[in-house]
Amino acid sequence: MKKQNSPEIITIEDQTFGSHVEHWNLLTSNPATDVPVWLGQALDAPIMPMGLCAQESDMDASSWLIQGPAKASIQLCQVIAVENNKPKAVKTAFPSFDSPYKTKATIERIITCKSNTQAVLCLDLGANTSVYAFDSLYSVNHNQYEKDASYSVQLNAWAYELEPVADHEQLVVDDPASIKHHRALNDILAANNGVAPADVHEQIKAWQPKSEDDKAPVTVDFSKMVAYLYGETLGQEDEAWFQGHIVGKTHMQFKDQEYTLYDVTLIHEDNQEAVIVRVATRNAAHKDFTVGQYIRGNLWIQANIYAKYA
Repeated sequence: MKKQNSPEIITIEDQTFGSHVEHWNLLTSNPATDVPVWLGQALDAPIMPMGLCAQESDMDASSWLIQGPAKASIQLCQVIAVENNKPKAVKTAFPSFDSPYKTKATIERIITCKSNTQAVLCLDLGANTSVYAFDSLYSVNHNQYEKDASYSVQLNAWAYELEPVADHEQLVVDDPASIKHHRALNDILAANNGVAPADVHEQIKAWQPKSEDDKAPVTVDFSKMVAYLYGETLGQEDEAWFQGHIVGKTHMQFKDQEYTLYDVTLIHEDNQEAVIVRVATRNAAHKDFTVGQYIRGNLWIQANIYAKYA
């Protein structure tokens, strides 16, 4: 039941979320044989995170979220259906890990499924900026979320594909409408100290070129661009494309495999603190990017929420 002060909730069919098989493929080439063994081993050293719940009575009695192995760099998460305080069946399972970076966000929308076992959050970061992320703690947090409350959100991601961005990578724009939009926006921002006015769209429409140079093709250097595009499919918006700046690099070990961790700017608007996402990959082809480099690729983005923003 939706609480009166909860964020907007959209409920879709469970299968619309897709399977986590592709996600497990990022951890092992043999998910059908390895993952069941790993999940069993995780239960030998389990953790039951409480997320935003202050006490056990705040938690949903119809499911358990069990993570493990305890103290492992990657947590194997299982959402288990419960009846009369007894486990009945595993509803879903997925990998997760923590990030040291925290971002202030409100929850604009929750996209969940009929079984209420998983969800994608639309996180409002302010300044007309939103990020979609799979909610790793949804099964314990969903009754706690409040509309307009600010939360401390960890954003982490698993990389499907990564590639370097070439220096001075350029795009020549020769479409007249696009040229007008680009030059008009630059003129308007310059006249307003870099801040877009409320009627910016109307001003762009009214703008007229002052010389032949204003009509010339525009060369855009996007090699130093930070960009983020979320998925287009409802319930799968957490599958994203990005281009970002590497600001940190570390490693972690799991099941005798080494994972490279890149701390990357997911969003970096003028006059705003950068939003950092920690990206994990075990692909040897992705291990040699360096701090200061720009990379792009496809991610599965997750959110961990343990506290309100203080």
